[in-house]
Amino acid sequence: MIKRTLYALLISLLSFSAFAQLPAKQENKAGFRSEWFGGIILHTSGWGGNLTRGKFKTYKRYDLYSFDLVNLKHRKEYRIRYLTDPENPTKSFKYGKLNSFFNARFSYGQQRMLFEKQREKGVEVYFNWKTGLNLGMLKPIYLEVINSQTGFGRVEERYDPNQHNESNIYGKGRFGNGFNEIKFRPGAHVKGGFKFELAKNREKIFAIETGVIVDIFPTKVEILANQAEDVVFYNFYINILFGKKYYD
Repeated sequence: MIKRTLYALLISLLSFSAFAQLPAKQENKAGFRSEWFGGIILHTSGWGGNLTRGKFKTYKRYDLYSFDLVNLKHRKEYRIRYLTDPENPTKSFKYGKLNSFFNARFSYGQQRMLFEKQREKGVEVYFNWKTGLNLGMLKPIYLEVINSQTGFGRVEERYDPNQHNESNIYGKGRFGNGFNEIKFRPGAHVKGGFKFELAKNREKIFAIETGVIVDIFPTKVEILANQAEDVVFYNFYINILFGKKYYD
């Protein structure tokens, strides 16, 4: 569903940009030297945010320095609920999930203008690519379970598929558990996409970017029990961006 939405959005924006590039007043943009922009990333394995610094080489070509922080889910994740307790409702949890996986990307890349806006209500189209290093973070999952020592009451324990099952799991534990047990997974990534600049004010940035990103982790990533550890993550993404251009 998300992939079909991304394809439809890309086709619509390309069609609209072509229609919008009718001759109109020209603007001198040569005075800009840099830009800052960031926003929300929605991708096929989760979501996150990013921040980018752009340095103008020419007024149609930029160097990009970017930071992303996103979560990456396993493709087979799904929610389930086990025990029922009318007085103390149980919580759903991700079946077999051992770790949450967060990924910090440190990127360098370039952006090139493909179609220049010729009208105030037109669309400016860019192609960009980025590549760089990843710092993946595996945070253990904690569940709320029956106290194994007393046989009643609830405690939060790190999920262990050999001990925790449908007979003793009440649901997910608190998100804050496990941060002191994070394990790091270094990696790398490559990213390519099209950015559609929609802002009317030439000094401001409001854009939608869509494309493909590939993350690689040579040391492998264990997210679900009894599943092969992931090495490569492929994702389609949409990035909603806000920012500003500067003359300095």
